Amino acid sequence: MIHRGQIVEKVVRRSGFSLTKLAAKLEISRNTLYNKFNNANLSYRLIQEIGQAIHYDFSLDFPEMPKEEYATGIKNNGLISIEIKYSNLLEKHIKLLELLVKVANEAEVHSLKQELNKFIREIMQDNHNI
Repeated sequence: MIHRGQIVEKVVRRSGFSLTKLAAKLEISRNTLYNKFNNANLSYRLIQEIGQAIHYDFSLDFPEMPKEEYATGIKNNGLISIEIKYSNLLEKHIKLLELLVKVANEAEVHSLKQELNKFIREIMQDNHNI
C-alpha cells in the first residue's frame, strides 16, 4: 500500500517550498503539517490543497485521484481568489476617487470635479456590466 503522506512530503521537500510557508498557506501549524505527512491515507482534498500551494499536479503521483476534481478545484479557487482581489482593488479605487472628489470640492476646482464625477459614473456603470 502506498503512503500518501510520505509521497507528498517528498514532493514538497524536492520542490524547495518552505514547510513553514506551506503550513501558513494551509492555515495549520508546522507540527500539524508533519503529522499530516505521517498519515498513510492523507485525504485527496489536502493533497490538492498542497499541490495548489506548491504549484504541483499530484494527479501524476496518484492516478486514482479524480483528475477532473483536481483541475476544477484549482480553477475555482484561483478564480475566487482573483475575484476577491479584484473586488477589493475596485473598492479601494472607488474610495480614492471619492477622496479626490472631496479634495476637488474643497479646493473648488470645478473642471476636476466634473471629470472625476464622470469617471466614477463610468466605473460604476462598467462594474454593473460585469
